[in-house]
Amino acid sequence: MRDLESDAPAHSDGLLRLSTPGLQILQLTHLVSGIYDEQTLPALQACGRPTTITGYTEWIDAAGSPATLGWDWELRCMPGQARWHRLSLPFTNVLLINDQRRDFPWHRNLQRLADWVDTLAWAEPLRTALLLRYACHPGH
Repeated sequence: MRDLESDAPAHSDGLLRLSTPGLQILQLTHLVSGIYDEQTLPALQACGRPTTITGYTEWIDAAGSPATLGWDWELRCMPGQARWHRLSLPFTNVLLINDQRRDFPWHRNLQRLADWVDTLAWAEPLRTALLLRYACHPGH
């Protein structure tokens, strides 16, 4: 395991403190994802209507640090197109620190992590994981 932040302040709160450069070297890899059960009214179950699918995803650092990062997502399905979007601020054990090694306020931390997640190519690994988990297999 590489030492992401040997100069980060040590705390016993379970949070992994990272500077922005430390965040950039995380090697996020998919851990688990799922689809939330859709609660729809019978009147809304009309064939051919636009729909959305929502779920969650959780990622870890492939290099072995204890960093975890997850978020809720939505797949918007419209005729002829499907688009993946992050819905929520991340759930995480990562807390960003500033140049003076001070913690960012929690909401600002989550917003910065969300902005970073939006730059990542997460949709295809998520799609693949969902297909493996939910696709019908012959003989089942």
